[in-house]
Amino acid sequence: MTSRGAAGLCLHGLLVLFLGLLCGIPFGSAIVSGWGDDAVRAWKLAHLEGLQNGILLLALAGASRWMILSARQQAIAVWGAILAAWGNVIGAALGALTGYRGLAPEGPLANWLVFVAFMFGMWGVLVAVPVAAAGVLAWGRDPENASQP
Repeated sequence: MTSRGAAGLCLHGLLVLFLGLLCGIPFGSAIVSGWGDDAVRAWKLAHLEGLQNGILLLALAGASRWMILSARQQAIAVWGAILAAWGNVIGAALGALTGYRGLAPEGPLANWLVFVAFMFGMWGVLVAVPVAAAGVLAWGRDPENASQP
């Protein structure tokens, strides 16, 4: 992967991580102020989606030196992971704000928005991670890399 692709993953990873940290504020308030179990669950999810997806992007950026990807594969891995991270954190935050979980494509617009955001998250990561893993396998199969630390 190019350094530009890794930098994109790193930038978006930090931004998603920051949004997850911000979602920790209402999460803490929901616990302390007794907003109810549903609000606590929803804000906990939003907080953790941001943290986990931000860390995923940072991990992919860190592992990028061990990936051999074509330009097309890199675009798929980078943008799939970025869309997944943003989809998951936005879906969870919208769900916490609106009270909808987005578990099915039905109901009011707010539920649809949460559902669609989570679909970006699901499909993005299901495409990006195997492509990145294939890049690592390609790096490992290259005999020139066998002696590198």
